[in-house]
Amino acid sequence: MPFKKSHLFPIIAVFIVIIFAGTIIFRQQFLSRGDQKKVMGAKVKITASFYPLGEFARKVGGDFVEVSSVTPSGVEPHDFEPTPQQVVSVYDSNLLIFNGGGVDVWAAHLAPSVIKYGVHVLEIDKLMTTLLPPPTSEEQSAFDPHFWLNPVLAEKQVEAIRDELSIIDSVHADIYRKNAEMYNDALRNLDTAFKTGLESCTLHTVVTSHAAFAYLAKQYGFIQLPISGISPDEEPSAGKLAEIAVQAKKQGIKYIFFETLVNPGLAKTLAREVGAQTLVFNPLEGLTDVEIAAGKDYVSVMQENLQNLRIAMGCTSL
Repeated sequence: MPFKKSHLFPIIAVFIVIIFAGTIIFRQQFLSRGDQKKVMGAKVKITASFYPLGEFARKVGGDFVEVSSVTPSGVEPHDFEPTPQQVVSVYDSNLLIFNGGGVDVWAAHLAPSVIKYGVHVLEIDKLMTTLLPPPTSEEQSAFDPHFWLNPVLAEKQVEAIRDELSIIDSVHADIYRKNAEMYNDALRNLDTAFKTGLESCTLHTVVTSHAAFAYLAKQYGFIQLPISGISPDEEPSAGKLAEIAVQAKKQGIKYIFFETLVNPGLAKTLAREVGAQTLVFNPLEGLTDVEIAAGKDYVSVMQENLQNLRIAMGCTSL
């Protein structure tokens, strides 16, 4: 019986299925060992849920990582939901870094699944739980997940990223260690600047757009009086606004802080009521396109925050 070309198609199809299945099994074996980089023959792929975590990862990883932040520039992360394509990219990563604590809920839901797929996961909330003292009952009721805004805690996050990268890519562990140390030098300088810059001020309370600055305030000895709650979408009642206005007038507060990624309407309304001016206090949940184009980054924006704090708190000249 003569061999027909049509007989080739089932044979080719079988070979394709075998090759495809073998590739998946081979890739999964490497993924389970955290060696996806060897299979891909490329940089270590890191997915960060939003800006500061991506910034820290870039500084530590340098030339040996490819970092993508899921939350786009100019978008506030608390209520952000990724697209299906972005979710797929998380599964294709070596490392997922997310904050937890309700800031990036989508990532917390996704984490158990990507772990099973072989992706390393670093959750900052769990990291901080092991490092910080247990909160008091008062602090527990007002839990603040904005750990990255404290330069001292940011150092710990950088070190944790260093350690994860060293496990995934041990060949370049020394480089990750050096990069982390270099960036932490910058964070230590920032810590020193905040200590000296805020040590002699006439006011010790600031009115902020939302409750994002508890760790920064505790570290450097001032009190935040937030207009909104942990999420900037938690709008206060008229009674709460009136209460804040009374306190601001009583304490002689001359500046009300607003944020670049949040509608400043409430802050401006309160400022008019109090007879105050407005200033930016950036929680660094994301940079705007304008800030990115200007070359701003975590350290430079934190330095701007410090200068505006000094103005609002009436600090003496350095």
